Amino acid sequence: MAKLLTKKEAIEFLGLDDKTFDNYFKNAAEFPCIDRNGGRGRFYFDEDTLRKWKDGLAWRTVDLNKDDYALCLDFALAQHFRNYVQSDFGTGRQREFGQKITNWVKGQLGEVAVKKFFKREFNLDVELDFDIRDKIVLQDITAVKETGKMRTPKIGIGIKSSKPKSAFLVLGENEIRIKERRSDIYIYCRPNIPDDHLLRLTKEEVNEAVKDKPHYSKYKDLMPDFINIPCEVVGWCHYTDLRETKSIPGQEFDGVRFVKESGLLRKSKKDWEELIKQL
Repeated sequence: MAKLLTKKEAIEFLGLDDKTFDNYFKNAAEFPCIDRNGGRGRFYFDEDTLRKWKDGLAWRTVDLNKDDYALCLDFALAQHFRNYVQSDFGTGRQREFGQKITNWVKGQLGEVAVKKFFKREFNLDVELDFDIRDKIVLQDITAVKETGKMRTPKIGIGIKSSKPKSAFLVLGENEIRIKERRSDIYIYCRPNIPDDHLLRLTKEEVNEAVKDKPHYSKYKDLMPDFINIPCEVVGWCHYTDLRETKSIPGQEFDGVRFVKESGLLRKSKKDWEELIKQL
């Protein structure tokens, strides 16, 4: 007989925070609760269903190391400084630095995770586009290895990343409506990059700079070390599987977006094997 877990037990079982858990089962269709009488009463969850989901999450998750991170940071810094002039110092461009770098790093971490996932699980080598361009990059996978040689992919692949708690793959209107910008397949990733990633990378230098300052003792043992960044390669879908909307739960868009719940993406081993055949 199936073992039922309360919501609190289910959260502990999966090791998720409350907000992420709610987002996953209420909005993302990642896992269901047991049918409730008329939609009333306490939430219960089937332990076997949650275990299967948890095992799938572990299988889809890739650990990204410091070298992977450095590759992505290098790309982000090159993007930031490519049209940089000294007069930009002290402007809004500078004030936005931290968030812009984080967004670029996050996007590239997803791409590296897909590359490592394909190699680890399917022994497939792919090349990514990490060049800095003036034009919008159309496809994220630029080459696939076949019979010892790299060739152009047969289909276009776009790789999108968001926060771990995010429930939806979201594409802008122009990314789908403009054929030249559109990918055939979109892969969704959730890298768990900490907000203080730059501090973690430069911890030694920061310690050296502030070690003789008056407040140093209050935080010297609290500054975190750099650790590997887990990234879930959530799943994929064809662009025709996306639905058009102007909002998702908790967010109104300033225009049209094309979205897909993360739990409804194709994510089984068989699904990934099917995608690789198309590549």
